[in-house]
Amino acid sequence: MRAACLKVLLLVSSCFATAHAEQADTLVIGADLAEIVDQLQATSRLLGRDDSSLHPAQVASLPSVGYLRQLSAEGILALKPKRVLISDAARPAIVVRQLESVGLEVIRVDRGKSINDIARKIQQVAVAMGREERMHSLIAKQQVLTAELAAVPRLEGRKALFIFNRTGMTPLVMGRDTEASAALEQAGISNNASFKAYKQVAGESMVALAPDFVIISKAGLQALGGEDNLWKLGGLALTPAGRARRLVQVDDQALLNLGPRTAAAMLQLRQDAGALFQ
Repeated sequence: MRAACLKVLLLVSSCFATAHAEQADTLVIGADLAEIVDQLQATSRLLGRDDSSLHPAQVASLPSVGYLRQLSAEGILALKPKRVLISDAARPAIVVRQLESVGLEVIRVDRGKSINDIARKIQQVAVAMGREERMHSLIAKQQVLTAELAAVPRLEGRKALFIFNRTGMTPLVMGRDTEASAALEQAGISNNASFKAYKQVAGESMVALAPDFVIISKAGLQALGGEDNLWKLGGLALTPAGRARRLVQVDDQALLNLGPRTAAAMLQLRQDAGALFQ
């Protein structure tokens, strides 16, 4: 009887210890970091996120502290986090200093510029979240995908046009020095836009770009009302891409945020783009 009671007490004690260890005490700011936390199976530790962190659904269901580049210390502190895992892309920078000044544990993670930075971010997040035992397999998976992508030859002689669109906004072409352009380069695809940043392009300017195919997010295409409306954008129907209706749809968050899904998304983009010309 005493032995049975002891087993029950040990089991209850273990459950309490696990619950304490997995207490939701961390706020994540940055979609890449949120996805890494999820892949490390530490989502139960999160109590909030920023507006950009929408994957997976369990993360998206958490309270948001607002837009990544328009944060306020008050909004963050209202959730009473013990720890803040924050991308260096977050703004304004003074918010980070304010959080540190009140004694919060703030882990700043450099977003990086290529898929080669993902392993470093996984390691940093794993250490912060106490998930070192899971990081090795996740990093190994990234290394395999990166090697596969590097082994795929560039898509030579074909020019892509990446269109960014959201409900209620004017479609924009993503030019040089953008996350989209960097993603295309790493996927072995040439960005046809020679201008920098984002720009509205239509009419003769669109015809002059003469893209061979168009890339747009699934959400962006839906916001336009479907593929037929895409080709109605000014001048696009008169380009090689429009005449042949060559289109690749992507998950732009997976492709652009340099998180654990990015290498696979780049590889898929390269394969889908290549298939258009076979």
